[in-house]
Amino acid sequence: MKNAVAPRAHPGTSLPTLAFVGAGRAGRALARAAHEAGYEVVAVASRTPAHAQELADQVGARHVATPIKAAQAADVTFLTVPDVAVTRLAATIAASGMALRGHALVHCSGAHNASALAAARQMAAQVGAVHPLQALTADSSPRVLRGTFFSVDADAPLRPVLERMVADLGGIPFAAPSGDRALYHAAAVLAGNAPLALLARAAGLLETAGVDKAIATEALATLLEGAASNVRRLGAQAALTGPVVRDDADTVARHLRALRNDEATRRLYLLLARDTLALAGATGREGVATLLATAGQRAEARRAGAEPTRTARALRHLSATA
Repeated sequence: MKNAVAPRAHPGTSLPTLAFVGAGRAGRALARAAHEAGYEVVAVASRTPAHAQELADQVGARHVATPIKAAQAADVTFLTVPDVAVTRLAATIAASGMALRGHALVHCSGAHNASALAAARQMAAQVGAVHPLQALTADSSPRVLRGTFFSVDADAPLRPVLERMVADLGGIPFAAPSGDRALYHAAAVLAGNAPLALLARAAGLLETAGVDKAIATEALATLLEGAASNVRRLGAQAALTGPVVRDDADTVARHLRALRNDEATRRLYLLLARDTLALAGATGREGVATLLATAGQRAEARRAGAEPTRTARALRHLSATA
């Protein structure tokens, strides 16, 4: 294959050697998982030397001082750095003068496609983007990547190399969407982060109702895990439960009354209830549909009249004190 990555791994293997630039959440999880899968990680670089040294020790690699030295050492270099640093880092490596033919640069940003590494491609490197659709934390075990879907976007000779690596890590590769990644990344953020914000708000309601904070968080996390498991088995529509699905307008009305002193949460409840109704279908749920429409209209009227009301109150106050 033209400009193919030439593996330099241990004799008798066809696995490429790897380097990681960035020793944060993604870098640690991927490097450790690759090491456990039999890949040779030869170099680690990071703007925080202590983090690079720690990760290098864990995977039997060398801590190197710069991204350029990391790229020189390996067949495939993963740029596991913040989104804003990807293009600049690729340009730095491309401008270094090192021979990039036979080397590959791969970033792990969900916000960019492989073209973010265009500077390296112009210097004969193969380039790609591998993004795990997984919530990684500082203490994520390599095992968390098993069963994870990875989007893969890469030059043709590099694609099978990356797809095999994903499979070796226990992941599931799929073709990344072409063009602008904004919708793809927005979907990942909505699924991976928005439920956490929603859970925190719901836990606050339980605490207000008198439930211990630790129990509230743990209980709702368990509920969220169960819902996610049901979606995996049944699909989102069939997994829906709750008063909107049952057309229990009385219960929804009680919820709205209970939230009357928390306008932000009440608006969020209404928005999500309407989305739930749209997903479940309005047929057979006319009672809830009518309630939600009426409540929404009242909320809009309150918001529209809020400023004039405040103005009128101010005028009355001025008149009274004149």
